[in-house]
Amino acid sequence: MLLDLASFASRFNIAPADAYVLPALFENAAGKVGMTPSALAAEATFRNQALGEYLADAARNVAAQDRA
Repeated sequence: MLLDLASFASRFNIAPADAYVLPALFENAAGKVGMTPSALAAEATFRNQALGEYLADAARNVAAQDRA
């Protein structure tokens, strides 16, 4: 899973300071759509650009709110 998240973070330019939210974000989102976190990461990274951008924005927003 870590390699999946690293690929996602690299592709969508997630800053290291924001990447710590990715495991929880993908775990939560995957549960809501009935996928494994790894399958969701692959879908968002390689097959569904809009989903990837949505999750990348969500990661940045969650990290920013956590810092505030």
